[in-house]
Amino acid sequence: MNILIVGAGVMGANHCRTLNEMNDVQRVACVDPSEQALAKLRERGFEKAVFYSSTNEALKKDKFDAAIVAVPTHLHYAVAEQLLDAGLPVLIEKPITDELAGGRKLVEKAKRAKLVLAVGHIERCNPAVQALKKHVAALGTPVHASAHRFGMPTDRDVGPSFIDQAVHDIDVISFLLDRFPKSVQAVERRFVDKKSDDCCAALYEFDGFTASVEANRATPIKTRELIICGTKGSAKLDYITQDLVIATSDEKPPARYSSFDELVLRVGRGAELKPYFVKQEPLRVELENFLNCVRGKAKPVADGEAGLRALAAVVAGHEAAQSGKKTNISF
Repeated sequence: MNILIVGAGVMGANHCRTLNEMNDVQRVACVDPSEQALAKLRERGFEKAVFYSSTNEALKKDKFDAAIVAVPTHLHYAVAEQLLDAGLPVLIEKPITDELAGGRKLVEKAKRAKLVLAVGHIERCNPAVQALKKHVAALGTPVHASAHRFGMPTDRDVGPSFIDQAVHDIDVISFLLDRFPKSVQAVERRFVDKKSDDCCAALYEFDGFTASVEANRATPIKTRELIICGTKGSAKLDYITQDLVIATSDEKPPARYSSFDELVLRVGRGAELKPYFVKQEPLRVELENFLNCVRGKAKPVADGEAGLRALAAVVAGHEAAQSGKKTNISF
């Protein structure tokens, strides 16, 4: 397969690296108007890579089976629209667009043309998340989820923490529980970033369930974790190490303990389950799924509608932070 990547920044380079390693990919064309960005990719010596300075040039000179949009978010709509108009299946890096109206247009355009439109909500492809999806029923009725995504400051213009970071976790929670948030209360702050708010905290309300999502790019320690609590147990997931622990218990705690040590050892511990799964790079899993979708052998892990729902949730979070009021989420 021949794949076109538009955007040679950090994520575009990661896509190029991963596709270059895949046996069923023959050529990877990278497009970027920045000669400096293309030069950095050339230096990495990806043998399947070719380079173009514009999408028009690439589409004129070459033929492709699919395309990936890895440009800054505000350019997602224009680039994806051009690629869909060229008849190509498209994978767009998250979020689908910077505005819901543009995202809806892309979803409708792909449907009319019967083209694959996938969104790069990469944490859905994390093997630990996939494993938790299989075992989430063991937790009983969901009660609450708590997500923490803290990262180091960056000089890149990646937008506010809601769009850049929190979107991952609200999407994963919705994916795991097959539910979507109805309303949100939130706050935003700016600590280090010169252009955007780099810290956010939100409380999302579902039907009979809540989720707190916190994210920042001001902490010099990288943390990405999720806890889901239910009526029969809880699950703790580390996105980075891909560690997953599920604790369940049907026992009622005894009225008395013979010693403090017994209390510490027994109270609320439950039985721990560590599901077996093979740890893999989520981007590799995501790209394998996308290429299988192009072949007609799979459905997107995150399709256009999933991308729209995640975008609606973080847009509402930003609006709630600006207004100081609970905001309903319109999809």
